Amino acid sequence: MKEFVFIKNKDLIPLPDEIEIWETDKDIEVLISNDKKQKSSIYAPEINFYLRNSQDDALEKAKNILKLYQIRNHIYDFGLDFKENKSIQKRIILIDLEEELADFLKKNDFKVIALKNEEVKGIFGTIGELCAIISDEIEIDFDILIFNHQCLRKDFSRQSGCYDMQNFKNKEALLEFLNSIIPNYTYKNYFSYDLNICQYHSRRSEHCAKCVEICPTTAILKDDENKNLIFSQIDCLECGSCISICPSGSLDSTNLPRNSFFEICNFFKKNKILLISEKIPLENLNLELPKNTLPLIIKDGWLTPMHFLALLQSSGANIVFFTQTLSQGNHEAIELLNTFFERKFNKKAIFIANEKLNTHLKQQEFIENLYFEFHNNTLTTRENFSKRMQKLIQNDDFGSLKSGNWIRYGKIEINTQACTLCLSCVGACNIGALIADHKENALKFNASLCTTCGYCEMNCAEKDTLKLTRSGMEFNPNFFEYQTMAKDELFACIECGKEFATKKAVQKIAELMKPKFKDQNKIKTLYCCAECKAKIMIKSMSNL
Repeated sequence: MKEFVFIKNKDLIPLPDEIEIWETDKDIEVLISNDKKQKSSIYAPEINFYLRNSQDDALEKAKNILKLYQIRNHIYDFGLDFKENKSIQKRIILIDLEEELADFLKKNDFKVIALKNEEVKGIFGTIGELCAIISDEIEIDFDILIFNHQCLRKDFSRQSGCYDMQNFKNKEALLEFLNSIIPNYTYKNYFSYDLNICQYHSRRSEHCAKCVEICPTTAILKDDENKNLIFSQIDCLECGSCISICPSGSLDSTNLPRNSFFEICNFFKKNKILLISEKIPLENLNLELPKNTLPLIIKDGWLTPMHFLALLQSSGANIVFFTQTLSQGNHEAIELLNTFFERKFNKKAIFIANEKLNTHLKQQEFIENLYFEFHNNTLTTRENFSKRMQKLIQNDDFGSLKSGNWIRYGKIEINTQACTLCLSCVGACNIGALIADHKENALKFNASLCTTCGYCEMNCAEKDTLKLTRSGMEFNPNFFEYQTMAKDELFACIECGKEFATKKAVQKIAELMKPKFKDQNKIKTLYCCAECKAKIMIKSMSNL
């Protein structure tokens, strides 16, 4: 397969040898093309857009055109959004639509049932396996639902396989669409999941499931009894909202997973970034694209604060984000970064551009001391963001910002008099915000990693000892470093001298158990390691 193909147009300039130039489109499958008429795995409209609008000189344009091809190629090679297929039959239910449409579909070999909106008590399932509940005794299995826009219901909008007739120009357009998905319906896996750092998975009580709350479909549901998430990739709209607000980073994009994203960042070193939603049509968009500005087409909605900050620091300039919609997670991420940048640099981090795109492109600039080359695939999303923020904050203090509804930060307080360093809280924290420092016999906490789930507070063995406050992010160095919350000396076994527990833990257990033990040997065991404890008990029993 040919990889990089450019179909000639009036903006053509001499291009690198890696790009094959064709006079016109051909009936040959290629990997990446600048022309939608060419049969290709990837149509890249940003190539013509950049070539037509950029103020770069011809040499720079040639280099950057190759970059745009390479970026698309990298995303394709490292993407994990594999295609899946599902068999679909021609069983259709129409809701509040004309008999003429039903007759038309029947003539084209569809099995059609026409119903009134009030007759349908509920819809569940996925495309190809839908079920309509008509009454307590009647259920109808079918494949696709077509409904009148005026009877839009939540159970229609959330299920895959339910389509609003208003989205089709006429019945012929509907038929063309149906024939395109029957008998083989193709979909992709749009997100990946790491259950090891999920704040909901297998916990004794619910502390998260924010992804379920924000999902507009049934792509993510929760099993409250077992505390497991249930995924249905076929129902996913690829809006990315779940990824953008996942507190621990357990959800990631399969189209552009974190390790692949970091590689993409490297292409924009010392170039300004025009971030463009793939939903924006670029074919007829004409503007003045300033020098050293490159477009990056993304499936918007899924970007987290870490992704935005990585692009900012890889570029060294603020970003223009050209989109018509903004997910709730994206909104809070941009608010967080803009707040910090305005305090540190007296500049915006990210301009949200729609009607004022030209204005914002002129405002875009390189920012002194912003560039930072740092990508670490072994760190979590929050750890990466923390390291990047540390670089910007240095030893300064830029105040704080309260947590939003989705992107949350906070702190914990420890009653050091009551804490026995049992480390139950450390065991409860699966993202490393709370750790045990065995060298210092200390409990340490990094607020920048904490998702404020509260599981540590619930698992604390001591009453009124650990308190979590969802206060927000503090822009000072201490917030992004491990701080000692409690510390104690180790207790040495009174028999062998081996250190085996903290003094507070031994003393507390002794205070509780001594009144119940009348035998002096038993009392003695309270101050012994496990090995010596067993020896004393055996010796005591042999003397009976």
